[in-house]
Amino acid sequence: MPNDQQNTPSVEQLIDVVANSSVGIAVTDRSGAVVLHNRAQSVLMGGEADHLGGRLLLDGAEDGLRTLVRRLEDGQPVENAEVTYRGADGGPERTARVNAVLTGNGEETRVHWVSRPELGERLPVSNDSAEDVTSDAASWIRAVNERPLPALAPTKELADVLREFYEAAPVAIHLIGVNGQVMHANPADVALVGYTSAPSEYVGGHIRTIYEDQGLLDDFLGRWDEDSPIINFRANFLTREGAPQPVLIFSTAQAEGGSVTNTRCFVFSDPEPQRARDTISAFGWPS
Repeated sequence: MPNDQQNTPSVEQLIDVVANSSVGIAVTDRSGAVVLHNRAQSVLMGGEADHLGGRLLLDGAEDGLRTLVRRLEDGQPVENAEVTYRGADGGPERTARVNAVLTGNGEETRVHWVSRPELGERLPVSNDSAEDVTSDAASWIRAVNERPLPALAPTKELADVLREFYEAAPVAIHLIGVNGQVMHANPADVALVGYTSAPSEYVGGHIRTIYEDQGLLDDFLGRWDEDSPIINFRANFLTREGAPQPVLIFSTAQAEGGSVTNTRCFVFSDPEPQRARDTISAFGWPS
């Protein structure tokens, strides 16, 4: 689905969404040389890109990256691939699941990487559970928030890369605004919920349309206003046809004065759709 101008976030929004997302984002050339990355990717890499010689390292060697790029060049999808990020000097290892896609060709080829950390826990927790600030989900978002923001000055070249990433991203991205309106949704997000043939039925409407558990959504809306993160959370979306779509949600919000400006929602197809969906039951409603 080509994204029209109305459905494309501004450059300033894209800088915020990419830089402050709760999942790792990197754009590289086919050799792994980093064009841009966000602070969550810095956490995965064990430092800034400059610390790694300006390269993305998977499994501690170039072979891991080359294998994934060859798969993409052969037309094979890279989705939910298990990788290990290692620092250039034997820094701490982090296991992640990566989705990737190629754009361009020849010297203009770029690889767009989206990595979610392997976590055993999630945020938020149910009301009858005390939030464990030492959980791996809480530790992850704390580490991301403590990482300095990457230098993403709004130049034309950066704007082109950001727009390309948003359009081609191998993961669903949507921005939710005041009162739950879907402000923007990228092609992967529109396809995930089955609205590719009629995107205007989804974009511009209320996010309520695609949530199976309405009580869960009301809880999320309140949390976004408080800028409370949603990390590694299993839920069901609903497609245009009304079929459940199991997903994993990683979301934070840009909020000021107790009101959300927009969310930064990154949504993955759940690789384990048979698992029970997470619940919060903040309102005592049946899940």
